[in-house]
Amino acid sequence: MKKHVAIAMAGLLAVAGLSSCGSDDGGSLVIWHDKTDAVVEVLRKAIEEKLPGEKVEFVKRDSMTDQLKLVGNDPSSCPDMYIFAHDKIGLFATIGILEQLDGLVDPSSYEESVPLALDAMEYQGVNYGVPLYYETTLFLYNRDLVGDKDPSLPSLPKTSEELYSYMKEYTDGRRYGFVEQHSTPYYASAWINGWGGKILHDDGTPGLNDQAVVDSIEYHRKFVDYMPRTSADYATVNTLFLEESADMVIGGPWMIPSALEAGIDIGVAPMPTLPNGKPLSPYSGVQGIQALKIKCRDPERRARIKAVMECFVDPEVQGELALVSGCAPALLDAYEVDGVRDNAIVKAIEEQAATAIPMPSRPEMDIMWSELGYLLTDVNMNGAGVRETADKYQEEALRLIAQMQ
Repeated sequence: MKKHVAIAMAGLLAVAGLSSCGSDDGGSLVIWHDKTDAVVEVLRKAIEEKLPGEKVEFVKRDSMTDQLKLVGNDPSSCPDMYIFAHDKIGLFATIGILEQLDGLVDPSSYEESVPLALDAMEYQGVNYGVPLYYETTLFLYNRDLVGDKDPSLPSLPKTSEELYSYMKEYTDGRRYGFVEQHSTPYYASAWINGWGGKILHDDGTPGLNDQAVVDSIEYHRKFVDYMPRTSADYATVNTLFLEESADMVIGGPWMIPSALEAGIDIGVAPMPTLPNGKPLSPYSGVQGIQALKIKCRDPERRARIKAVMECFVDPEVQGELALVSGCAPALLDAYEVDGVRDNAIVKAIEEQAATAIPMPSRPEMDIMWSELGYLLTDVNMNGAGVRETADKYQEEALRLIAQMQ
């Protein structure tokens, strides 16, 4: 009994703590986010210019998913809007805290966006957010070690088999031909998607032991043999590339500034083509703004929320967001903003979008990230057999998903 009382008291204290900095302050609209100061400054400036006199408070949250689950239906504690990656939309829609975008913001204002970004804001045929910008992982290489900068350098691999041959020739313990976070699901998904596999099917059923997924993991494992097997985290991959101990990596655009600062002549190339003729197809993350349903019940407040969201459906705003975030804008017209079209990172992400896939936003995906991670660790780091390991974690994923329902 004491345990239950303690848990209840902890929950009340957590809500009280959130309420003190999540509720509107003197009529302010509140936007939760997890973005850099540079991104927030672009948004703040847009509101000041387009809606002079409107009071908006930007509040940074480190654990936004958990906090929105806790207070998303509490008008005294939840924000009016939040800016976040799209992959939690399904969860928030399922628990009933999101306002549908249709009827709030005119679809014609944002429908001329990159299709990938538009698709990411939908869940079960309903649009829940305005896309702002998006990112994908990229195939990055050191132009002083590989590529066409110098005729004496080895050629940049265009297929996965060429990449594998390169790795075998140029990996010797001190130098790696290619490295990636091979046992992190977000990165391994590029191999699975390209092979035609699906970690999670559209109907919410797991696909860990589907033949295409098993085949892709089995094929990928031979590449892992030529990478650091037990230390394939971000820090290791980033350090190897920055110290010029890795010729090529798959990494996010966030790796590029530190590489340039380290004096690396960095290049961006298309993802290698797999034996099935399709390129590695990474997941993409789309950043968007969503509104909380309970805050839209009051007509006056709803109108203010609508106006703020529409401030960000602007090519100039999204162009600036892309440049300060190192990502690509959602609106097609934003690519004509000065500096955007010629930006190498934006161009690379835009081109990668042709084969990238938005991360699934179904609630079941939380389970799939964990179970696929265990599967990859067992296979790539511990030498377990792919088929039996895939069957094991498929069964566990099915069990956990059933518990959710």
